[in-house]
Amino acid sequence: MKNIINNATTVANSSETIAASESVNAAENAVSTNNLNLIGMEENKNSTVVSTTKIAIIDGEEREILVAYTDYSMEQPKDAKDLIGSIDRTKLLPCTFYFAKPELFWDAGIELKDENGKLVEKGTDNVLVLCPTADTYWRVSLEEKIKAEIRDFASVQDYAQTVGCTNLYSRGLSNTEKVGVAALATGNEACKTVFMFAKKHEMNITTAKLYLDCTMKPTTILEMTMGTMPEKVLTLGRKEKDAEKLLDAATKKFNKNAEKRYAIRAINTLLRKEDYSLKDMLSAIKKITDDEIMSFELATSEDKQNEITITLTQHLKDLKKDVEQKETA
Repeated sequence: MKNIINNATTVANSSETIAASESVNAAENAVSTNNLNLIGMEENKNSTVVSTTKIAIIDGEEREILVAYTDYSMEQPKDAKDLIGSIDRTKLLPCTFYFAKPELFWDAGIELKDENGKLVEKGTDNVLVLCPTADTYWRVSLEEKIKAEIRDFASVQDYAQTVGCTNLYSRGLSNTEKVGVAALATGNEACKTVFMFAKKHEMNITTAKLYLDCTMKPTTILEMTMGTMPEKVLTLGRKEKDAEKLLDAATKKFNKNAEKRYAIRAINTLLRKEDYSLKDMLSAIKKITDDEIMSFELATSEDKQNEITITLTQHLKDLKKDVEQKETA
């Protein structure tokens, strides 16, 4: 290989690499998966940034290759809270990494770059261009050794069409599915309830969490999908049967606004005040008039929740006044 490796040592443990190379603020400055396989270099006066290499098993034989990318390649995922470094690699399903020959791109005048964004000069030995798929585009930097296959493409267009067709219906877990996996991976009952509530009522997970008054940070859910329990166990702020009552009342009265979460956000804000009970809230919702509903629908997105909160507050006050008058009568 021409001028690829200079005093380089492949890093076997990606999490150790991140810990050594990233500052304490890594969670705020999300790290690209590309950085998970950085090459450790000896410090000397003549040291320079070098290309990274990978051991690939091709046709049963191990080869050292330089993984190359184009400007059209899939971007690497951001690593919030060092989740990639926390992955239990023994639980990763195996996959095959497919590559194209570099001449296909060089002949078409397309530049190739290594994982660090450094230009790979035309004619460099042992270069292979990754065919990015839903699995391989990020795992190529994580895996210590990969099972690879080189495909012969007729043209860059043929390469791109193959990548496009392969990835057409590829996707990761939806937010709802992540909560479901987290429930199975940890056995957490709150996750299970929120997931089933969302599935039952065909709503997104954010709305389901609001009705069950449960706060789940996205990064916490991602950790739980790997079987890691958070320090503070997730719990429901509201029983499922009470969430069902609120959903039924809100859906009948607010129609589409119930689905848009404005109503339940206003309801939660008021229920967190000690002087309002669930029974009071259900009664207040029933008292909302058609004219008030019309005003909600005409309000801007920024104002809808505030309008609903003000209206419900007034009805709650009226109900409280009625009760007090009956008690003094």
